[in-house]
Amino acid sequence: MQSKTDIGFGKKIRADWLDSALDHVAAGQSFEEVQKTLAREIAAHNPGPEAIRKVQAALKRVWFTPPDYCLPLRDDALRLYRKQDSPATRLLLHWGMCMAAYPFVGTVAETLGRLLKLQKEAHVGDVLRRIREQHGDRAFVKRITQYDISSFLDWGVVTETKQRGVYQLTKLIRPHNGDQLAWLAEAVLISRDKTQIAFSELCSHPALFPIALDTFNISHLQDRPRLRVERQSLNQEFIFLEVPASRK
Repeated sequence: MQSKTDIGFGKKIRADWLDSALDHVAAGQSFEEVQKTLAREIAAHNPGPEAIRKVQAALKRVWFTPPDYCLPLRDDALRLYRKQDSPATRLLLHWGMCMAAYPFVGTVAETLGRLLKLQKEAHVGDVLRRIREQHGDRAFVKRITQYDISSFLDWGVVTETKQRGVYQLTKLIRPHNGDQLAWLAEAVLISRDKTQIAFSELCSHPALFPIALDTFNISHLQDRPRLRVERQSLNQEFIFLEVPASRK
């Protein structure tokens, strides 16, 4: 059974591979039906059989057969995609699904985002040091963190400065509507393994560093099937994620 302890990515995941996977899933195709097609697309850039296997495993987990705990999130992502297909929508949905399906990706995103907020740039050494503090100084932790950052570079959410290993934020992804913002809120809660979060914290969450949140309003989260809004003080509102009984 897939769980939140699974770690990834095992290779750099290109944005065009994620786009292809999303297109196939939205068209109702299974992973088995398009496995060979995906293999050819991956092989054009990374022909090794083990690399192809690892990339396919990531695409399968993110879009085709995500873990049970984020399957409703994936289904809502497909609805949003069919309603508003654009480069911004695709990247926003990839960002949320990758964080939810692979919480370690969310950890890397949060760490990178926190450094970018503090210093306007982030050195890979600082990211690795903070990740090691949480997950231990193991070779695979360093390797997978680097694959995640390489993926972010390919997606265009960060760019490398003239100094090697130092990254800056690029242009922000701007959500098209409140539905997309509400979907991201659920993705963050799932990725960070939280059942509640203050709205003020959500609006500045470092894991959402590539997303423009200036239009985020509490009204976007009202009447959502798996989210509940409660005011717990005069000026503090909290968002609660309704957890299915099977996960409690």
